[in-house]
Amino acid sequence: MIQRVQTVYLISSIILNGSMFATALFKRAVEGPQDWIWIGLIGVAAFSMLVSLWAIFQYSNRIQQMKTIRIAQLFQIMLVGGSFGILFSLGGIGTYLWDEAIGAGLVTIAFGVQFLAVRGVRNDEELVKSMDRLR
Repeated sequence: MIQRVQTVYLISSIILNGSMFATALFKRAVEGPQDWIWIGLIGVAAFSMLVSLWAIFQYSNRIQQMKTIRIAQLFQIMLVGGSFGILFSLGGIGTYLWDEAIGAGLVTIAFGVQFLAVRGVRNDEELVKSMDRLR
């Protein structure tokens, strides 16, 4: 299970999403006047992390694992959109918002890592299919 590269990608995605909660972007979302924004941010991030964790344990069924990772990517896109929405609502891009941009960058990198995980699962599936043809 851990020897597959997509497992490492999914674990790093979970870590990157979790580290977003320690950035200034999340602190700004909590300080905002609307409570639903940071509650939604927590919900979407937690669901993406849980689905990614579930995908790790589906290593025996690669097709189902790809579907599960794509569901996690859907929630990750919502998280990326929400984090960039918060970033742009703070006043655009400037040198004074580098701390907040780190949080948005972390969730964007986590989406890219999930994309690499899907690609790794797809490569494994193609390898298994090619080996089945040889038998």
